[in-house]
Amino acid sequence: MVVFVNKLTVVGPTDQLEELYARIGAFMSAQPGILRYQLVRSTKAADVYFNIAEWETAEDFKRALATEEFRDLYADLKPLIRGDAHLSEVVQTGTAAVG
Repeated sequence: MVVFVNKLTVVGPTDQLEELYARIGAFMSAQPGILRYQLVRSTKAADVYFNIAEWETAEDFKRALATEEFRDLYADLKPLIRGDAHLSEVVQTGTAAVG
């Protein structure tokens, strides 16, 4: 499994970002290899979001990014954000302790 983490600093309207990400999320949810994704907003800075997506393999993730449909969606998103993207490997994981 790989985890894609992208810190997004919004330079356009946040409602427009959320609307576009709903479309991107719907597209990604239909791609082979996606396990789950979240778009979360910082409670410290309202213009900072994090896109967190878990994929079965890096190849699945890269294949989804290479599609024309994703490139078209990203073209609409790009003017709204400054991104800091990282494709990452899981080093540790945990769950809540049952008390």
